[in-house]
Amino acid sequence: MMDNYDESDMVYCPYNKEHKMLRKKLQQHILKCRVIYKDTVELMVCPFNKSHLIPEPEFFQHTKSCEDRNIIVHYQTSAPAVLNEDTRHPKIESEENWDDDDSVPDYDPQVYCSTANIVREPNGLFPAQRKAFIEQEKRRHFGQEYKEEKPPKAKSRADPYEPRKPFSRRQ
Repeated sequence: MMDNYDESDMVYCPYNKEHKMLRKKLQQHILKCRVIYKDTVELMVCPFNKSHLIPEPEFFQHTKSCEDRNIIVHYQTSAPAVLNEDTRHPKIESEENWDDDDSVPDYDPQVYCSTANIVREPNGLFPAQRKAFIEQEKRRHFGQEYKEEKPPKAKSRADPYEPRKPFSRRQ
């Protein structure tokens, strides 16, 4: 299966060079190997690319020659963008300030959902809370005339240890 991929897409695990995988799977793999090799291999994280994990003796050399360093250096040394008349726009002044408007109440999604005709799910509740929530929702949707339908209870015998009478068609 690995033969179908280009060799440039393949990378080696920094913890164990025997592990070879697709570049897109490296971060996921590093999480697993970090746990396995946490006591045996000490790696430092490159400041330019978090997926570069380097042994401490090689870290200084790597920070000088890291290919991702160029991106940061280019950003730091480039001149800031020049704003000319085409890119500037006049400040928009307004007398209206919606933050000071107290006549409109804040939006509360829980309050809205409890009054709107929508179906709500009882996520994250314990069974007793879920049952009470479902009953409350049925009352909310069907009105106060909704009555809970309970299955009829089985008739109990006077003495549960008394054997049953044999059933016969003749009486």
